[in-house]
Amino acid sequence: MKRTLLIFCLALCAVQTMLALTIESGQYYTIVNRNDLNLYVKDTGDDILQMGSFDDACYWQFIATANAGCYYIKNKKTGRYAQQCNASAEVNITMGSDPVEYRVKECTVEGTDMFGFASTNLSNTEFTAGCIGWNWKGDNTVQTYAAAAGTNHRSFWRLTLVTPPMQVSSSKVYTLSNRNDNNVYIKDNGGEQLAMGSLDNASLWQFEDAGSGRFYVKNVKTGRYAQACATSTEVPITMGTTPVAYVVTNCSDQEGQDCFGLTSADMSNTAFTTGCIGWNWRNDNIVQTYAAAAGTNHRSFWKFTELEPQSITSAGYATYCATEDVLILGAQAYKGELNGSYISLEEVADVPAGSAVVLKGSLYATASRTATSNMDGNELLPSDGITSDGSQYCLAQVGGITGFYRVANGTAIPAGKAYISAPASVKAFFFDDDATAISEALNAETEASAPAYDLAGRRMPKGKLQRGIYIVNGKKVLF
Repeated sequence: MKRTLLIFCLALCAVQTMLALTIESGQYYTIVNRNDLNLYVKDTGDDILQMGSFDDACYWQFIATANAGCYYIKNKKTGRYAQQCNASAEVNITMGSDPVEYRVKECTVEGTDMFGFASTNLSNTEFTAGCIGWNWKGDNTVQTYAAAAGTNHRSFWRLTLVTPPMQVSSSKVYTLSNRNDNNVYIKDNGGEQLAMGSLDNASLWQFEDAGSGRFYVKNVKTGRYAQACATSTEVPITMGTTPVAYVVTNCSDQEGQDCFGLTSADMSNTAFTTGCIGWNWRNDNIVQTYAAAAGTNHRSFWKFTELEPQSITSAGYATYCATEDVLILGAQAYKGELNGSYISLEEVADVPAGSAVVLKGSLYATASRTATSNMDGNELLPSDGITSDGSQYCLAQVGGITGFYRVANGTAIPAGKAYISAPASVKAFFFDDDATAISEALNAETEASAPAYDLAGRRMPKGKLQRGIYIVNGKKVLF
């Protein structure tokens, strides 16, 4: 009987161990007080840490430090960190921009998934003997107080692993597909009206901060903005160069994870809880206005997919090396073929793994997909961290002129960068636009006021130009 009881107790302990919460670095949690599980810790943007009912300020990230059981405690909404505990009791916990290390100690004597919080600047961070840590203050703020597990229960906190709803950010980029068909994406094809169709490089969107929780909805490829919604239904949404403020509402509870409604901020009703006029998928793959409340008329809601933006230099060009088949979103991708002292660019729809391309645009993101582009003739090569022997050319801008310039012997070409390998007979390879890209003829006045370069990148002496094509102010001109 004793043996059976021992086995049962060991099995019970094993189950309890498996069920115990393990903090995962980078994941999100809610923090509620041990004495009131409806009282959430939140960062409202004030100087001190608050408590109250659940809202979007209640999501917390625990970012592991180099020390076991220690974390930075970061709020998702504000991006701020809990600052260190004061060594004295009854001092409010403040919030700030600098990460502060905390010891987060599980205290099972207080109940399931209960923890104590004490910053590591304190000499004692063990709640077994009592230490200064977080405590629920009577005015629903968080203060310091001395406690040991099993005493002063208001100094202990339950953590719950959660998946926070998406919050639109001006620092991210997004694709927007329809709630009823996630393969139909909103994009700006350059026409007057906002279009829909398959995912391509016109399907990437930015949400620029317009203040007061509103956004300007901008297409990354074209740089154009969604214009205001009409106050009547079934009117197409147009695109233009003027930023227009939009209300972007997360309707995940009724429409599914990461689904949003969009309407321009000038509308009298912008709440998708009671129904308002916003974006809707029209049958001919145009975005139009339509009235909808969350949970009804699902074609009026849009699934957002958040992506990390990758910047392109101010010159408007970059190189990209694919480690897997990808689609480039927000920028145009080109393969390149040498043609004398030029490199001829040919646009490709996607990029197969192992290929290198030139990108043109301002920002881009990537999406995995099976690539079908024919890369025959492509002379762009991906670097794995090679050292130049003097016959490699890398993308650069010199004197306002973008091209592939020869890299000096012994120079490291970083992994992930593309280059051209060619005999070192010219200084650079310039983009071979078609004839329409050649500007008006160079006249004597222009020659006198602006330096001219030949197609090898050499600066030409004034008054010595022969007939031909030159680079002036970053443009090809005919002399």
